[in-house]
Amino acid sequence: APLPLPPPLHVAPPAARPPRRAPRSSRFHRRRMAAAGRAAACPPRRAGDAARLLAFLAALSFCLPHVAAGRKSFTLPLKEYVSVIDVMVPLPNNAPAHSRRVRRKLHVTEYYGKIAVGNPPQLFDVVFDTGSGNIVLPTVKCSEEVCARHRRYRSQASSSAVQLAYEDDTPLEEGQTDRDTTSITYGTGKLTGEYIRDGICFGYGISKSQVCASADFLGVIQESKYPFMELPFDGIFGLGLSGLSTGPNFNFVSRLGSNESEIEPVIAVFLRDLGAEEDSEITFGSWRPERIRSGEELRWLPIPKDEAEDKGYWLVTMRDVYVRGEPLNLCDDAGDGTRCQVALDTGSALSMASPYQISVLMGAIGLKNDCSNFKQLPTLRFVLDAAAGGSFEIQLRPEDYLERSDEGCAPSFQPLQLPPNLGRMWVLGQSLLRKYYSVYDARRWRVGLALAAHSTVRRAPPTPAPAKTASAKREACEDDDSHMQEAPFSLPGCGTFTRMGYCKRFPPLAHHYCRLSCKLCKPTGSHRFSKIAAAQPKAADDRVVI
Repeated sequence: APLPLPPPLHVAPPAARPPRRAPRSSRFHRRRMAAAGRAAACPPRRAGDAARLLAFLAALSFCLPHVAAGRKSFTLPLKEYVSVIDVMVPLPNNAPAHSRRVRRKLHVTEYYGKIAVGNPPQLFDVVFDTGSGNIVLPTVKCSEEVCARHRRYRSQASSSAVQLAYEDDTPLEEGQTDRDTTSITYGTGKLTGEYIRDGICFGYGISKSQVCASADFLGVIQESKYPFMELPFDGIFGLGLSGLSTGPNFNFVSRLGSNESEIEPVIAVFLRDLGAEEDSEITFGSWRPERIRSGEELRWLPIPKDEAEDKGYWLVTMRDVYVRGEPLNLCDDAGDGTRCQVALDTGSALSMASPYQISVLMGAIGLKNDCSNFKQLPTLRFVLDAAAGGSFEIQLRPEDYLERSDEGCAPSFQPLQLPPNLGRMWVLGQSLLRKYYSVYDARRWRVGLALAAHSTVRRAPPTPAPAKTASAKREACEDDDSHMQEAPFSLPGCGTFTRMGYCKRFPPLAHHYCRLSCKLCKPTGSHRFSKIAAAQPKAADDRVVI
């Protein structure tokens, strides 16, 4: 049966109102103790004097570190979209001068879930990404095919929507046409969006109760086909810090920290073991102790607040990387106590660092091209700074940082030349975050990590699709250059697409547009060449290079 609509969400800053009454301590105590599973460690209700009362409150605070009084939390299940890309195997620093890099296939995963926007709610599937800073949703103003394939936001259908003229939250006046827009590049894709504010709710269609917050976001009015055309989700939900956002009001994490938010600015991410019978999830407002492996506990790593907000990433600091017990001196090569910064990125399947650091790491690993020495490869130890001057070790085994296949091994570590202002920054992505449960706390400026509790039940492989019948209509073997080159964000034609090696890197696009050039079909009769491409001058094929 359809669930009742959530109550209207007031997205404008409300007038002063009396503070919420705290829940009765006995009911609050019993409910939270049962959820945390630590009832035996918590004090009794009775406190005869002031000292016992203070002790009671202190112990209660210890038992309930992950839920703020008066605030709500919600856990959202995540779906997965898996694709295959080609990656280059980085050369080690001790490789001979004539060495050539080889390509390997690597599976990459995007994790997305459902949100409800506006009143009445409009549902969208979005990727949750701690490595980006904006919420991006397509709107009905985007009439291109790439937008039409996804759900589009309708501001006129939402009673709580506010059109914004500028990034400083200035409302768009009736009849006003002068307004700012922002363009964002995602890899080789690009989009342009207007500014909108509305309510966003988690749990609609999943739970009888919803948790909501007000947010500014980009309503897309133009979008390139790649990479958005073939993606099953509608938009991107940036969970990075303010330095990655269009403006301070567009940062969702900052919005959670405001007094008007009913959600604590805490986000927890559990990514499933890809072979296990379990589901990934994201929790807003708290974290879930049952997602931590038995016998383990969260270790808190301090965030350099000012620098993290300026750069926009959830940064922690790293002392060094150890391989076979030896430090690689990747951070403190001058002996002055310098640290590397590490960004934790849920949206990245790869882990990245500078070309020099990756070459040193690959040299220490000693991977052979044919991966014949897989069983002899070392465990990697990343030593991070923890709270109170302590340290925390992340350990990745070969099966964590390599993907094996018949052609060899594809490492998840890749070189990335970062701008000078980012300094010695590493990006650790899903190979780490699948192994460790991660909590992002913008109230206390810390990140929590603990070994995740994964299911021991293995998930059965998906059932293969049934074979096509002989009577099925055969698709013409040709290219579709005209749609590849449509404005406003023209992509290269199939000739350039093929020469740049994109047939293997981006199979969905190859199958959709360039079946002939990518040799995914055999031409018959008059279809030996693309009819569309043959009708166009050759120069049109090379007008854009990604």
